[in-house]
Amino acid sequence: MIRYRSNGQATIVLEGEIDFSTAPSVQAALTACRDKKATDIDIDLAAVSFCDASGLNVFIAASRHAAAEEGDVRLHHLAPVVRLLLDVTGAGYLLTGRRQDARPAKDHVRQASGGAP
Repeated sequence: MIRYRSNGQATIVLEGEIDFSTAPSVQAALTACRDKKATDIDIDLAAVSFCDASGLNVFIAASRHAAAEEGDVRLHHLAPVVRLLLDVTGAGYLLTGRRQDARPAKDHVRQASGGAP
C-alpha cells in the first residue's frame, strides 16, 4: 500500500517476505513514488517477516536516488528480522537516520546462532 501526501512525501507499507522474488515489487512501489514526484519516502516494515540482501539493496538504491534528488528514504517500525539485518550489515544509519554500533550486531549474531558471548 502506498499513501501519497501533497508535500512530496509518500509512505509505503510492506508486509510478508522481502527477498529475491519480491524485491522487484518493492522496487516498483518505490518507482511509483518517484513517478508521483515523492522525494521523501517512509517505508513501514512492521509487518515484514523476512528481508534478505535483495530487499536491502533495493532500499539502499532508493536512498541513493532520493539523496540525488535532495530527498530521503527512511525505514520505520522495523520488524526484528529487519533490525538484525541492518545491525549485521551496518546499513542502518543509511536508512533510519540512527548510527549503528557494530558491538550490538555481534551480540545479536551470537544470540541468534546460540554461541557464547
